[in-house]
Amino acid sequence: MAEIFAFPRGSATMRHPDADMPERPVGVPDAVWSAVESVRSMPRVTGMRYRELPVPSTLADYGIGVEMECVADDDSRSFGDAHMASGWIMLLYVEREREDWHSHWRCVAYAQLPLPSDENDGLAPSMYWDGMCSFVDDASSGDVSGTVTVTQNTSFGLAQEGTAGCEMRVSWTPLASMDGGLDAGGQVQCWARFVQSASECEEEPSVDR
Repeated sequence: MAEIFAFPRGSATMRHPDADMPERPVGVPDAVWSAVESVRSMPRVTGMRYRELPVPSTLADYGIGVEMECVADDDSRSFGDAHMASGWIMLLYVEREREDWHSHWRCVAYAQLPLPSDENDGLAPSMYWDGMCSFVDDASSGDVSGTVTVTQNTSFGLAQEGTAGCEMRVSWTPLASMDGGLDAGGQVQCWARFVQSASECEEEPSVDR
């Protein structure tokens, strides 16, 4: 699979829109390169940081992967802190349209969300699923599917208090734009908004332009 897009290694943010665009690899379809440009130029959700996520070549012919995490502006912790909402999204592209996707494109996403102790009950999966759909539905063609798993860690001895969490694995066929293309940046943005909405950050979701 061609390496079509990359965020700077070790950087907490994606390539700045004013930075030089990486050279387009030979053979990359127009639709894929347009998606790359869309992700590159999309507005960033305030309070979220992003980095590149490699897409396994076994999943599709081409792909764009973005990992994200909700953090305070001055937070320098590494990705993967269990107390912060985080996740990733992959935009997959196949050159021959798949019947089960009804498209050349498919979005696959994951979220790891903190779960307040007072919400750790049987209603949590439905609550998080409905919340997710409110962000994704407008960006999908209506075939959102996936799973919600509630996790519980019990601590013993001198360990700190146990924690609860929620993991979501979701996929959907993205809605085509008016010109028939894909607003890839919009797909990444909708998932970032959902992840932030479920985080413990106090700031309301917003977009820097």
